[in-house]
Amino acid sequence: MRAKKVAAAAAAVFTMSALAPAAHAAGQGWGNETPITSGPDAAKVIQTFDPNWRSQKVPLREGNSKFGRQHIAKGGSTGNKGNHELTSAAKALWVKAMENVKKGSFTHPFPGGTLSTYPYKTPGGYKRTMCVVDDANNFTFHGKNYGPRGIITAFWVDGHTGPSGCSKKG
Repeated sequence: MRAKKVAAAAAAVFTMSALAPAAHAAGQGWGNETPITSGPDAAKVIQTFDPNWRSQKVPLREGNSKFGRQHIAKGGSTGNKGNHELTSAAKALWVKAMENVKKGSFTHPFPGGTLSTYPYKTPGGYKRTMCVVDDANNFTFHGKNYGPRGIITAFWVDGHTGPSGCSKKG
């Protein structure tokens, strides 16, 4: 019973929306326009990514066990380090996911948050989908606003899927 409730909640959270591309086409900014600044500990910006339709870059912060580099390095909430990669190749797929504005590529798992997906094939021919969740809301750390929180998690799942496939494995 609990598994069904969790699955239903995940499906509800990852409802599909075309708001992001529509907002961009209308000339509106996306999410938080507070400048990205680096700070100490979890607020430290490790790298920024520049998806072509966003009005602002997306930071990858040092984070902690709940988001950012540390969260991805520990294998996310599932502890699966095999599909949570911090390699250059994986990061290139993160950008492709964030730029993938085809129908169904964007969802809003929470206000100001975006789940982006990108289907790809490995050199061995395996079908996979890169899933990237980022948060455009302000990140306040020790009372100071450092701009958008940035990438919460990034991981791949087997097969070509949309956002609903990401919600089952993240």
